[in-house]
Amino acid sequence: MKFPHTLAAALAVCALLAGCSSQAGSSPGSASSTSPGPGEGEVTPSVTAAITPSATATADLDDWPTEPATADKLPAGIHSTAFAQGYSGAAFLARLTKRWNITLSAKKKNDFKANDAWPAVWISSGSTHPTPGTKVSIAVVWSLDGDLESLTCTADRKATGRAEFLRQCAELDHPGAHPQAAASWLQRTTPAVDKAFAQANKPIGSALHRSGRAATYLQEYGTSENAATYALRIFGTA
Repeated sequence: MKFPHTLAAALAVCALLAGCSSQAGSSPGSASSTSPGPGEGEVTPSVTAAITPSATATADLDDWPTEPATADKLPAGIHSTAFAQGYSGAAFLARLTKRWNITLSAKKKNDFKANDAWPAVWISSGSTHPTPGTKVSIAVVWSLDGDLESLTCTADRKATGRAEFLRQCAELDHPGAHPQAAASWLQRTTPAVDKAFAQANKPIGSALHRSGRAATYLQEYGTSENAATYALRIFGTA
């Protein structure tokens, strides 16, 4: 599966990384071989239909919902860009992966379709199982120049340390970042997303948090509240 440079595809990748029916199929700290990372495997029609925003939505961040909303209300076709020239996020990622015993896979070049106007990128992912049957994962996208474009962290609701893991991801130290504000936003947002997910029983996306050129949102999806997965995505904007 090619990994299109769009928000809709990123949502599908989140589902694959988190493993909608998570099973402990690899040892802790290893790059997952059972749940494909970006650019690997296939997105099933059911997953795509469940979490891909409507094609009629606009690709404008100004149109993003200001309260938790179902995935079909999120703008489609939004493209991520580098947070800043020269910022790779390497030091932050090294600390994060060491803390959670996650080994990122070797970077893979994704050149998209031959006729796609969007530039190729580097992608990498990895996951670990804090407890049997639960998983936390990281997926990273860089430009070919090595500049970080997006970080996606997924965690099963029942995963040990899930809240702390997502908080640390939210504190990405990109230029213009305010880590404490991002952590506070996540703490406030999670209960609102939980409530919306319980009511709708379908994938829910939060309002955006903006800081510098970065935009962050939290998504929750799964077959039930007890089997839910969170996906936190931070991406650069133009």
